[in-house]
Amino acid sequence: MGHRGFREERELVNRLERLGFAVLRAPASGAGTKLDRPDLVAGRRGFCIAVEVKTTRRRILYVRAESLEQLIRFAERFGAEPYLAVKFKRSGYGWLLLKPDHMEKTGRGYRITLEEASRKGMPLEALTSTRLDDYGGG
Repeated sequence: MGHRGFREERELVNRLERLGFAVLRAPASGAGTKLDRPDLVAGRRGFCIAVEVKTTRRRILYVRAESLEQLIRFAERFGAEPYLAVKFKRSGYGWLLLKPDHMEKTGRGYRITLEEASRKGMPLEALTSTRLDDYGGG
């Protein structure tokens, strides 16, 4: 994600903390390292999520296969739920949480359109509800 999304990532951390999560940011996440490490790990009363943070100005978000696979592997080992926290800038939508299986496989990675993301994704607030399975078909 580089330093471009730094402000957005910090905003996301603040939002999660206000929702009662304890949040850890990975100092070096993702592709530059040999480690399966998401951008954020957050937990609230035993419910843990591993989060890859993505922002885009386009109406389609592309994610490299490796980055999604690392997220899933880490989450499985940690016992966390894997999520992509996506912000489509200038779209009018805030943060949307997507599960890896919401993404559509393409040649070298995965993609999702703003329209699909707004339909399948859920707001951050949904994380504090006990009925997460109501979103995105479970």
